[in-house]
Amino acid sequence: MIIKARHTSHGETAARRINVDRQIKLDELEYKMRERFDISYEKGIELFYLDEDNDRVIVSFEDELALALESSKIPIFEIVVKPKVVDSECTYPQVPKGKPGDCVEVLVESQYLTLANAMREDTKAWGTYTYTNDSDIIKVLAHSEKIDLPDDPPPYNVIVTLRLLPGNLRYIGTTTRGVTTLSYGPYDLSYILENVRTVPINEKTYFNINSS
Repeated sequence: MIIKARHTSHGETAARRINVDRQIKLDELEYKMRERFDISYEKGIELFYLDEDNDRVIVSFEDELALALESSKIPIFEIVVKPKVVDSECTYPQVPKGKPGDCVEVLVESQYLTLANAMREDTKAWGTYTYTNDSDIIKVLAHSEKIDLPDDPPPYNVIVTLRLLPGNLRYIGTTTRGVTTLSYGPYDLSYILENVRTVPINEKTYFNINSS
């Protein structure tokens, strides 16, 4: 089937017709639209469907996409780049710094994204769901089940979005998927994981890391 895709950049709107399978999945549609409009994966996006009243209806679940594709007319989708609201950035193994409420993005390169690194005895993490801000991010990624770490370095990097929170009087350690975090407290600064997204290794990011 044919859909129409739109994107506005620098005040100008471009539209393309794209041939897609009627059973296309949300991540596949996102990939096609990013590719057609050259939107890198370091940028957060939202997808919208323009309904019969020309209202922008957000599409974030598979059933919402399925309903949009049932339209008798050519469905119109719009991809919107979300404004970047990040207080600071760092590159693993740097410790994220800031004040409670800050959003911090951490670039983790492929070489670190292995289960063996998460199981290392010389790295530590304290807490469950809410972690001390000096907790090792690789351990936390595995412990929180936000990502499945492979045995070998994957063909991508990841960008982890953290939200800094006030410290806790007590952090409770647990074991999840073979990764153990420790109990501790009090401590003056915490974080939670808000998002994890993959980016191609060969893609230049705003962290200015160029992998060979």
